[in-house]
Amino acid sequence: MGQQPPPHPDTDALSLDDLSAATGVSPRTIRYYMLNGLLAGPTGSGPAARYPAGHAPRLRAIRSLQDDGRQLAAIRAELDTVSDDDLLAGRWRPNLSSARASPAGQGRLFPDSSPRSEPSAIRTQWERFVLEDGVELHVRRPLSTAANRRVQELLRTADKLRKFMSANGAEEV
Repeated sequence: MGQQPPPHPDTDALSLDDLSAATGVSPRTIRYYMLNGLLAGPTGSGPAARYPAGHAPRLRAIRSLQDDGRQLAAIRAELDTVSDDDLLAGRWRPNLSSARASPAGQGRLFPDSSPRSEPSAIRTQWERFVLEDGVELHVRRPLSTAANRRVQELLRTADKLRKFMSANGAEEV
């Protein structure tokens, strides 16, 4: 019996370990990127989880943009406009500003002003969680990992409380 060739990172769905090996990005970092909205989650779960082919070039783009000095929020905003098909076909490449290579003061909107007056490079986005009719939680992203964990725990606790109250016939307020 012949061995099957290894999956190709730019055409086949991959396991987390295969994706990590193909891109040089650790599984922990890949999960972190998913948690922060830079990557979609896998199809399936556990050992059967498979990551779409577009994840490999997307991870390469994230790394290139990080190496260029961009923050994750700015990277997420830029990559939100790029489809996996465009990444796979090579129709999109990171626009690397090489801010590190430019002389001091160049490339700024206000070169003579103090750093305080420069516009923030971090773009935020609000996410809405409907806990029940008329009750919502609004979260401004990006969040730190610790804050994101607290939000997830809050959502799990709210869901448990809702289930408990409906199982015990609690009146709605």
